Amino acid sequence: MDSMLNTKVNIRQIRIIAIFFLTAMIISACGFQLRGNVVLPALYERVYIIDNGYSDVARRLTNALTNAGSKMLSSSEDATAVLTLLSHNTQRRALNVGGKQIREYELKLTIGFSVEDHKGVQLSQPQTVTVLRNFQNDPDNVLGKDNEELIIRKEMMQPAIIQVLQRMKALAH
Repeated sequence: MDSMLNTKVNIRQIRIIAIFFLTAMIISACGFQLRGNVVLPALYERVYIIDNGYSDVARRLTNALTNAGSKMLSSSEDATAVLTLLSHNTQRRALNVGGKQIREYELKLTIGFSVEDHKGVQLSQPQTVTVLRNFQNDPDNVLGKDNEELIIRKEMMQPAIIQVLQRMKALAH
């Protein structure tokens, strides 16, 4: 009886493991990748960034490119690609006004950039990525909402950086 119970448990464990591996294979076969995980082509093996005063964006792009396997250079001399930051803008506009008070805002983050290969050939026209977020305004909690807006602005940078990397990947093909 004990041996029969152990056999049932072992079969159940084998089924669970098999289902797990089958699910993992199906997910990987469809091209699923974790968000933010961008694999860049060989063109971006050694990258030089011209930041044009947008040092926060350049720092975040440097970290993202390094995580994606690129080596960051301090000059364009040995670079396989040169990334030039052209603009970085954040805007806020009223979305919903009730009476004399703004109830909802839209935040917009835009990053403009261009990419050149090692020969100085621009891979496309200048590119722009945009991230939008809405947030509710509470006129009775001005300080809290100002802090919330700053946090949202910082959080918007990550998807923008991922979009830049994905666009760079597409430009290389």
